[in-house]
Amino acid sequence: MGSRECSRKHPNSSSNQIQSAAMPFLPEEIVREIIGHLPPKALLRFRSVSRSWRSFIDSKQFIQLHLHNSLRSNRNLTLLVDSSRFYYVDLDSFNQLQVGDARIEPFSVKGSCNGLVLLTPTSGDIFLWNPAIRKRIKLAAQPPIPYRFFRFDSVQLAMFALGYDSKHDDYKVVSVNQAAIDKDGNTFTTETTIYSLKSNSWKKAKDFPYLLPRHTSRWGIYLNGALHTVAKHGGNPEMVIMAFDLGKEEHREIPLPEHSSGAIRGLESVEVLGGRLAAVVPGRKCSTEIWLMKEYGVKQSWMKLLQLDPPPRGDLRPLAYSKSCREVLLNDDGMCLSWFDLKKKTAAIARVSGFSASFEAKADEPFFDTEVVVGSLVWPCVEEHNGVKEMKIKKRKVVC
Repeated sequence: MGSRECSRKHPNSSSNQIQSAAMPFLPEEIVREIIGHLPPKALLRFRSVSRSWRSFIDSKQFIQLHLHNSLRSNRNLTLLVDSSRFYYVDLDSFNQLQVGDARIEPFSVKGSCNGLVLLTPTSGDIFLWNPAIRKRIKLAAQPPIPYRFFRFDSVQLAMFALGYDSKHDDYKVVSVNQAAIDKDGNTFTTETTIYSLKSNSWKKAKDFPYLLPRHTSRWGIYLNGALHTVAKHGGNPEMVIMAFDLGKEEHREIPLPEHSSGAIRGLESVEVLGGRLAAVVPGRKCSTEIWLMKEYGVKQSWMKLLQLDPPPRGDLRPLAYSKSCREVLLNDDGMCLSWFDLKKKTAAIARVSGFSASFEAKADEPFFDTEVVVGSLVWPCVEEHNGVKEMKIKKRKVVC
């Protein structure tokens, strides 16, 4: 930010105008620190105070500061629940939120990154949506699926994931189509394309060398500039953790956790919990364990966070910590949410006032999906240039 001199000497300094007009008795750094921890809803209201406030809150520097604060403090988190309807739960208070309507239902949530949510409606379109600031954008149409995919009778996979490429300051959508070409499913054909928000275009990427899991539609868990998933490599029956680096557009493998008695056998899923990589693995003696990688990429930093005995009926996903960090919110196979007490090692159903434990799921579709989204002001379609907002993306219509 600029120097802390009188705004009369620098009439074009938005931060100094805020300081002199709204909080003349507080240093600029304190003002920035205070409002940098507020929820997006409050910041949107503050934008209407004056032009200087709006310019300050809309600046790229402040948006990055606010995102950093939210990610570091594990606050301003919203749980999106995709059930018979779409619900929003504030994870600080565990109350329902009213954050507007995506206006493109029915749709599926394919992941999130820095407050942006990737949506794929049944129409086949692809959208980015920031529920905190109620903006969405339709992405360029994806190239047609190659004809060879329609020649096989086996199950076909079409998966999407969203992430941020810090090397090129670009948000990217990665699409992977796979179809098995043998009865065992170990030989497959694949097509990978990558969408760049900056260029507003898709391009073909290197062949995807991993067989993606067929028991889930989630594969691209974003963390540290890469998309993560459990997968099989070649004819190896063991699952691995694959990471796709969005900057280099290359694949690599993440080392797996180990028990004191040896390597862990099996791997159910990989998630992000509290800004760290988490692995859900079958435990010993008929249990399910969740391991946490305290230092990204370092094998020795894996630690067992919790163990469920007996294991859940199906898939288990760790979602977020409670405000006290003494409990972990779990999605129990899309049937209910539960809080696991890390000290007492007990689990209890987590309820949101006014809703059933199943979030009103339909009888013929009794499952719901969840996505934890950080509340942010990030909207990469707009940038500032000499104080004037300009579109970064060509031929794009923004809907507010």
